[in-house]
Amino acid sequence: MAVKKTQRTLQKICKKGEGKPRTFIASIQRDVITKPLLALFPETPPEAIYYELLQNGLYEPRDSAELMDIVMQLEKKELWTLAEKEYNRLKKLWNGPEAEIYIYPLTRKRPSIGGSMANKNGVAYKNVLFLFVAPELTEHEFYALLAHEYHHICRIAFLGSSPAEHSLKESLVIEGMAEAAVEELYGEEWLSPWAQRYSEAEAKEIWKQHFVPALDNIGVGNHRPYLYGDRRRRIPPWGGYSTGYRLVKSYLEQNEAISQEKLYKLSSDEIINGSSFSERPE
Repeated sequence: MAVKKTQRTLQKICKKGEGKPRTFIASIQRDVITKPLLALFPETPPEAIYYELLQNGLYEPRDSAELMDIVMQLEKKELWTLAEKEYNRLKKLWNGPEAEIYIYPLTRKRPSIGGSMANKNGVAYKNVLFLFVAPELTEHEFYALLAHEYHHICRIAFLGSSPAEHSLKESLVIEGMAEAAVEELYGEEWLSPWAQRYSEAEAKEIWKQHFVPALDNIGVGNHRPYLYGDRRRRIPPWGGYSTGYRLVKSYLEQNEAISQEKLYKLSSDEIINGSSFSERPE
């Protein structure tokens, strides 16, 4: 089964941590959550795996008092069943690779996007993805999150390289491709709030001013200021995500209809050169 029964993992954490101090609960949570992941990340210590998940939205030990109630709410929405069915549909539709899917509650410490508190986040690695969701998440929002992250899985499998080896232009394209896939599947209304934060004209200005000189910068860890924004560098909030979406949309508008399977197998240079963003300084 692709979708792991993480609700059982969460229930186990609740049972083991009942009446225990927060520091003990944190240790339990780290050990129980990371144990099945060690084979997927054999060169990474459990502490680093756990920290990475926390950084991407995993609920924190301080939220443990509410954990069982949150798990019950998520089970009532049948998210694990919905995920399995939609994953199988997308895998067939996109001729995508096998993937393991882990669903966990989202931390209460969430960023605000477009004036609204975030209610979901996800992160994808080679053949494994993590979905962090809030109880108030709707079914369509959940589908959009799953599709976005599974599209990353497809792209990463095609590239055959790790995010640490990706250039900035690849990070922009991979995010834009995933959001374009969401729009194609479910409609414009289910795009992430950041996708249309900037118009195409605004995105082109961001592209020319901030991204073109840095397109070949390597390592996703170095791309965060470009993707999320950086006040010191005057890169606007969510500039990279929005620009990536506008870039891929421009390519799709200027080329004949193309399937998602063919799209995620195009190089980032093919996307850029086939779009209206293709102007680069000599």
